Amino acid sequence: MSNTYELTVILDEVIQKYIREYFNVYSVNPSLVEGPATLASNDILTEITPRKLNGEVFAVDSSSRSLTSAGGIISIVTLGVSSLSKPLYGAYPGLFGISNLDLNKPFIALASSSFSKGINAYLYSSKYVTTVSLDGTPFQSTTEPERVETELRAILETEALKKLKNEGLIIVDGPLFPSYTFLPEKVRNNIIKERVKVLDQNYIGVVKRLDKSDLLVKSLSSKSKEISVKYKVDPRGFISDEAFLFQLVRFNYTPPYPTLSVGPLIKEVTEGVKIYVNYLIYPIHKYVPKFSFLRIESFTRDAVEGISSLKFTLDGIPIVLALADKTAKELSSGILRYIAFSLERIGLQESFRGKFEVLNVV
Repeated sequence: MSNTYELTVILDEVIQKYIREYFNVYSVNPSLVEGPATLASNDILTEITPRKLNGEVFAVDSSSRSLTSAGGIISIVTLGVSSLSKPLYGAYPGLFGISNLDLNKPFIALASSSFSKGINAYLYSSKYVTTVSLDGTPFQSTTEPERVETELRAILETEALKKLKNEGLIIVDGPLFPSYTFLPEKVRNNIIKERVKVLDQNYIGVVKRLDKSDLLVKSLSSKSKEISVKYKVDPRGFISDEAFLFQLVRFNYTPPYPTLSVGPLIKEVTEGVKIYVNYLIYPIHKYVPKFSFLRIESFTRDAVEGISSLKFTLDGIPIVLALADKTAKELSSGILRYIAFSLERIGLQESFRGKFEVLNVV
């Protein structure tokens, strides 16, 4: 028996006898508690008719990367904006021939590996570089890069949303009001206050990754008995929204699969500010059980119908949002590589992890 044949047999056995059975739903975990959102309707699953969006549609996405060196951490954030009429609408910073959004905010942060109070402003200063947080404390390399990246990204995204205000419908990659888990309370509150001032019914948040999100299953847990009877799936049996949504459509629909919406939920993001949360189930193929699951956040109840009318990529992402994502990522990758090569020329050594980051391995 050849090695290739043996591997095929083993993999088939693993899939049939272990993976399939392990992924089946048998038990219910009663420990889930109700999440911070409430149902706006008892009918959670509905077929929707796409509603064409009028006017211009923009998409905003950002990319963050960090380079770890012997001298500290260099974090960068880039931002891309696409639109239906102009795929490469702009970027920040505007390099490689792409129009500059001119956000006039730092996109590079330096976290020193020594006890530094930052760069002496009398010797050197730049609007593109920061060494201190919004709360006035210096960035230091003992802090995880995610902390610095999150703050930079939040500031730049909010500035971009402010710049696009009243220009059309703006799609934001991610929640309208992210949790900003890594940020200190003072910094987090400052950023959320700014977002509250900017955002209105023309802004829609699209969350692409639901494999680690449990907002929906927690919000439905208090009505689990009714949902189990009506839809044949108990939300308490799942640890992620994506897993629940996949089984929900499989248990209730057969090909050809329609475009579906789950929700809406009403979520209070801060005192006096509430948003609607819908889950879009977009069939990538009408006859094959392959779906795109997106969380749609908005100040209006029916935003999910408008998003479903957009053209989607083969991966199930609105094309306008995918273009903004591609612009931001390629820009951040190019800048990080340039910084890494420049550090080599001045003799500053990268860390082991830093070399892999430049190569996009981690």
